[in-house]
Formats: sequence, C-alpha cells, structure tokens
Amino acid sequence: MASAEQLEALINLEANLKDQYEKKLTAEKYKVEAHLETQTKLQAKIVEQAGEITKLKSGGGDLKRMEQENREMSSRVANIKNEFEAQRNKAKTAQKELIALKSEIKELKQLDAKKLKKNLVETKKKLEEQRTANGLLSASNKKHKQESFEHQNSIEKLEQELEELKPAETEETEETDVKVEAEIEAEAEETAKA
Repeated sequence: MASAEQLEALINLEANLKDQYEKKLTAEKYKVEAHLETQTKLQAKIVEQAGEITKLKSGGGDLKRMEQENREMSSRVANIKNEFEAQRNKAKTAQKELIALKSEIKELKQLDAKKLKKNLVETKKKLEEQRTANGLLSASNKKHKQESFEHQNSIEKLEQELEELKPAETEETEETDVKVEAEIEAEAEETAKA
C-alpha cells in the first residue's frame, strides 16, 4: 500500500505540476505564438523594405542618370549659348559688310558705264568744238598778225618814201599824200573785209 500511496502521491504531484506548468506552458505557448506572429510581421516588413530599397537603388540609378542628363543638358545649353554668340557676332560682321557693299554698289551705280560713256562722248564733242574754235581763232589771229605786219611794213615803206620825197616839190608832196591816203584807205577796206 505504501506503493499505492506513493503512486497516488506521484499522480497528485504530476497533476499539480501539470496544472502549474500547463498554465505556464499555455502562457509560453501564447508568448511563442505572439513572437511568431511578430516575427512574421517583421519578416513581411523586411521584405517590403527590401523591395523599397531595391526601388530606391534603381531610383538612385535613375537619379544618377537624370543628374548626368542634367549635366549634359547644361553643357549643351552652354555650347548653344556660345554658338549663338558666335553666330550673333558673325551676323553683326555680315551686317557691317552688307552696309559697306551697299555703299560700294551705290558708288558704282554712280559710275555707271553707260553714263560714263555718254559723258565721255559729250566731253569729246565739246573738246572737239573747243579745238575747232581754237583753231579758227588761232588762224584768225595769225591772219590778223600777218595783216598787221604787212600794214606795218607798208607804213614803214610809205614813211621812207615820204622821207625821200620831202626835198621834192610841194606838188609832188600833195600827190604823194593823196596816193598814201588812197593806199591807206585801200588797206583799211581790205582789213574791214577780212
């Protein structure tokens, strides 16, 4: 009996221990389940964050690519500005050259070949007329000088004849005077006719 009592004591002890530990086990079981649930939630969160990190990494690549494109665009804009300034300077230079060419063309139009030829022909005609007039005046002047010289010679001859005839008679002097006057009148008539 003692063994039955011991067995019963063991059974009671086991039941007591079972009750005590069962509550603890149940509490631990709930704790474990809660931890498993939390762990599952955390793993889900980790997976979600890993996805976000992947997106951010790829987004970071996009960001780097966009920054690179932005730098390239800035460089292109600077190049375009430089080209624009160069073209602007070329346009200003071309504008100045155009103005110079226009003024040169205007000057050349004033020196038009047809007008110059017409002016040359007119100038040649005027020059020819002046030469002809000068020739006529020169010939007339030469003729008058010749006549003047001839008259001067005639006057000198007549004066010499007069000197030679002075000692002669007065009648002869009067006749000579008449002859001289007649010769002078004839010469004056010739001069007037010329």
